[in-house]
Amino acid sequence: MSRPAEIRYYYRVSHFRYACRSRGLGLSGAIAMFLSLSLALILCLPAQADSVSSEQSPPTPSETKIQLRLATGSHGGTFLPVGHDIANWLNANQTTFEVVVDTTAGSVDNLSRLIQGEADLAIVGSSPFRKVLEDQGRLALARGAQGLLVMGSLYDDAEQFVVKTSMVRANSMLDLNGLLMYPGPRNSGGEVDTRTVMQTLGVEPRYVYPVERTKGYLEAAEALARGDYDACTFSGGVPIIAVEKLFADHPGEFCILPFTRHQLSKVKHASLDFEPVTIPANSYPGLKNDLRSVGGPNLLITRGDLDPELLRLIDATIRAGIQDEREGLREKESHPVLQILTESHWDIVPEGVPALELGPRGGTEQPASRGRQAP
Repeated sequence: MSRPAEIRYYYRVSHFRYACRSRGLGLSGAIAMFLSLSLALILCLPAQADSVSSEQSPPTPSETKIQLRLATGSHGGTFLPVGHDIANWLNANQTTFEVVVDTTAGSVDNLSRLIQGEADLAIVGSSPFRKVLEDQGRLALARGAQGLLVMGSLYDDAEQFVVKTSMVRANSMLDLNGLLMYPGPRNSGGEVDTRTVMQTLGVEPRYVYPVERTKGYLEAAEALARGDYDACTFSGGVPIIAVEKLFADHPGEFCILPFTRHQLSKVKHASLDFEPVTIPANSYPGLKNDLRSVGGPNLLITRGDLDPELLRLIDATIRAGIQDEREGLREKESHPVLQILTESHWDIVPEGVPALELGPRGGTEQPASRGRQAP
């Protein structure tokens, strides 16, 4: 155990006096001994100084980087793995900042974190973003959301309404009438989109109580398999990990409800952010045919108060990752939705939402011109 400096000094003086007395040294001998010890101490000081300076190593690069927090989504969904892929690419290809990925409830939670300064970047569905901007969400969020900007479009998702096969009668969205349904985690984009679709189609499921809507997609799928409820919304890019696992573990017990053409038309004309999408056959175990659904763009959003040069660097690094098909964001180990991301898609900004202006984009695209296979 180390002693305080004053105690160490007392011990050294006492030992020196004892050494002088034990050797029978007089005053002149004691002075000579003191001078020799002092000289030895002085000669040792440079070496000690060098050892101290070597122990005080300079800060590592990660300690000097700007830390950015990226709000994503829940386990089993698409936002979280896509967020990790984006963060890994950004962290590996520049030295100015470091991205930390946060697990969240989803789009609405992400918007709240951006507004409160708890996140710097977030993946958000365009439909929840628009609803908040138009004061259809919580008013406090709506006021703060005016300072948020779209950096780019990542991919279009697909709304996937999963039910027990034994409860299917019409094989359409009408089968959800009266069923106990988990619409997605509270404050998620899936929850917002589910209510929009149900209200548009006049379908009235019984929703799980809000206080019970705390499960991410993996937990929600497990609860559906246990029979805690009859149906569940999974909103995200295809394939969604939780749905993939559910279909693999329970073959034939669950299915995704398709939209009729009439239902697709109603939803498309009711919202700027929904377009018909196709979930391709074999996207999930047991899915033998293409499936019609609706979906909308998912965006990377940032705060308008961040340093413009920092935002330019983020944008440039992402573009470099899109352009590098072999080892960039689109490499084969990335999530499938990123493997098909193009620079022209990144440049898409949905109509009526604020965009980050870093220079000319490749062009904007009206939501009404979409309508393609879900990634």
